[in-house]
Amino acid sequence: MEPQVDICLATYNGERYLPEQLDSLFAQTYQGFRIVARDDGSTDATVDILESYACQYPGRLEIIKDDVICGGPARNFMQIMRHTSLPYMMFCDQDDVWHPTKVERMLRRFQQEERHFDGCRPLCLFSDYRVVDADLRPMDVPERNLQVADPRTSLNRLLVQNYVTGCTMMVDRSAGVLSQPFDDRIPMHDWWIALVCAAIGHVVHMPAKLMDYRQHGNNDVGATDVRSWSYRLAKLRDPAARSSADTYFALASLLRERYATMMPEGSLRTLDRFLAIRELPKPRRMARLVAGGYLKSDLVRSLGLLTWI
Repeated sequence: MEPQVDICLATYNGERYLPEQLDSLFAQTYQGFRIVARDDGSTDATVDILESYACQYPGRLEIIKDDVICGGPARNFMQIMRHTSLPYMMFCDQDDVWHPTKVERMLRRFQQEERHFDGCRPLCLFSDYRVVDADLRPMDVPERNLQVADPRTSLNRLLVQNYVTGCTMMVDRSAGVLSQPFDDRIPMHDWWIALVCAAIGHVVHMPAKLMDYRQHGNNDVGATDVRSWSYRLAKLRDPAARSSADTYFALASLLRERYATMMPEGSLRTLDRFLAIRELPKPRRMARLVAGGYLKSDLVRSLGLLTWI
């Protein structure tokens, strides 16, 4: 089968769960993919595991070896993306488990969306996940309180909150090319790619749980109960929350620097009205956020945004 999908796998000290994840990939009902893996300086047996699977599945798993230390998943994934070449791309964490039909179902839906949008690119499709503990047992996290429970795909929403979890994404080749190169203003690759697609092309949500999203205490980014009072209290106490607006405006500025000439008029207007908020007095800033729909996924978090921006 001629491969159509590059699965980008970023690893770092992942020996405990990596074999289970790799097994779930090679057990997919759709096998027209290759895995492009890159390790970011592991000190455990992660690289040995990758090499063992590369031998077991010749030509199916490419390991990128370079002298770059990325220091985090965002840069690592974007480094991997530079080595991809197939029409579609997915992102894979080292510690999850994909359900057997994930690639097949997402590819089928993606191609349907391509026909719907008449090939307009870039395009990002993302699905849902099941939250599990270290032993893959479902966790007692109310689904309505997860970000995936109320996903938003419009540019105004994505400018102030990331709704797209990287390990649930599929994008086309143009999205991978356009989102390069990495910039220090990019906090996470998934958020950045979703913004690029929302600004120039399309972001689509697929309401299907196609993987187990493992929570084990060492996740770089995990599934959080965003409506729990413990989460909200921690955010209120966190000094970084008060400066989160700097991240939003930095991403918006980068988006405009790179893609202003490519964006539809409506997207550019949405972006410029958001960037102009920085110059407004506090009451008008708050009014612009509400009027422009630059709000978060629930009332309490939106009130926090209005308070700190």
